[in-house]
Amino acid sequence: MTVIANLSVSLDGFYTGPDPDPESPMGSGGESLHGWFAHDVADRNQLTADDVLGPEFDRTGALVMGHDSYQHAEAIWGHHPPFEMPIFVLTHHARPDDVREGSTFHFVTDGFEAAVQRATAAAAGKAVGLHGGGAIQQGLQSGLLEELQIHLVPVLLHQGRRLFESGRDAPVELDIIRVAEGPGVTHLKYRPRRP
Repeated sequence: MTVIANLSVSLDGFYTGPDPDPESPMGSGGESLHGWFAHDVADRNQLTADDVLGPEFDRTGALVMGHDSYQHAEAIWGHHPPFEMPIFVLTHHARPDDVREGSTFHFVTDGFEAAVQRATAAAAGKAVGLHGGGAIQQGLQSGLLEELQIHLVPVLLHQGRRLFESGRDAPVELDIIRVAEGPGVTHLKYRPRRP
């Protein structure tokens, strides 16, 4: 099992703007955080054209995401989300699968590790991706996250949701795997150190 994650983050550590409502003018940081990759709709062909995101999509066979991430982007994705793989949504409330063109959202009520196990089975030998700040935080806390790629965007949002506000006392050390410069972004790939 390989568990990986990618997330755009502002220089001051936020992965959303102050109001994560997609209808809000600030939205999730909108173009401030995601303007570095060419897209005008949530379309897999556009997203995978990027030479950083493309390989990550190709190696991922299933996703785990938090319920907030699902709710936030549900309207943006529409009937054909860009993922085209099974997605396991962490939630406290059971509900039927959300079947869309190319992707099925399965709602998991028995915790993060159960969601990762189900995603691993569905990934058919490929990596399991973590989507959204909450899932990434749980991946770090559980020790299951093996690679974290931060797309560091040179903007200061000053407020929103910080990626690394977990309330955890023990430090987490990471080794740098790769640093790559792009237009308006620096891609930083890390591997968390095992104790």
